[in-house]
Amino acid sequence: MLRLSVGAGQRLEDAHHFDVHVAGSEANVAFAAARVGLRSTWISALPDNPLGHRVADTLSAGGVDTSLVHWVEGGRLGLYFVEMAAAPRPISMVYDRAASAMALATPEMFDWKAGCDTDFLHVSGITLGLSSSGRDVARRAMEEARGRGSTVTFDVNYRQRLWDVKAAATAAREVAPLVDVLICTAEDARDLFGARGEPAAIVERLKSELGIGIVVVTLGREGAVASRGHLTVTRGGHAVETVDRVGAGDAFVAGLIWGLVDGSLELGLERGLAMSALKMTLHGDLFRLDGKDVAALLAQDHREVGR
Repeated sequence: MLRLSVGAGQRLEDAHHFDVHVAGSEANVAFAAARVGLRSTWISALPDNPLGHRVADTLSAGGVDTSLVHWVEGGRLGLYFVEMAAAPRPISMVYDRAASAMALATPEMFDWKAGCDTDFLHVSGITLGLSSSGRDVARRAMEEARGRGSTVTFDVNYRQRLWDVKAAATAAREVAPLVDVLICTAEDARDLFGARGEPAAIVERLKSELGIGIVVVTLGREGAVASRGHLTVTRGGHAVETVDRVGAGDAFVAGLIWGLVDGSLELGLERGLAMSALKMTLHGDLFRLDGKDVAALLAQDHREVGR
């Protein structure tokens, strides 16, 4: 999809122009993963027009394999509009995604044998909320990946402008048996699953209720906590002068997967939090830095002015 945004202090209703960025939750994760050296492929449906090709070309330039994209003749691209408000006003979003190529996509459109020949498959809860056929596509992807021995990661990513809490919670519970790694904000854990209290208690509540082996709860600027078996890992966040926080959660997921690829949940948390913090220093949804930037932050080998 494309994001059209106005800067802090401007209103969508008064805008004379917009900044345009390629966006989309799974696309953001695939792009960030490619930037830090992982091989990543993005599966989606795009309209065969200049806007669709803008998305594919941008992702390809970042190292993402887009060969499995299904091109739709005469389709439309999903859009969303962002008002980058400054505190105390929250960021405001308006979605225009109904009847987009991906919202109308069906499972039969995709090459699952090629698409799910992977170590990790990532799905966002936003795709579940996009449409009933979007839920069918996401579930089929999870089933195909699980059947081939892949690790399935799922970010709850609740968006109240797409659907209500009850529907989102029900959909998450339905796919939970197909999920190996769950990522959820503390706010979503509270609103969708009634999980409250200390971070470790929230994680354990989600593990027991959903039956998922690895659960990661993000805590905003406080960092994140994760649990696998009897192991609980907590890591703090980084100080950030925020430029644009949209897409930071997706950068976190890419870093988490990067750590899990290397066999370490702890490293996944550390890389995820570093990538999330670094993403917030960039305009747009995409993580346009690389692994060296992540390593430098983790090593605390960074300066206010690089020279």
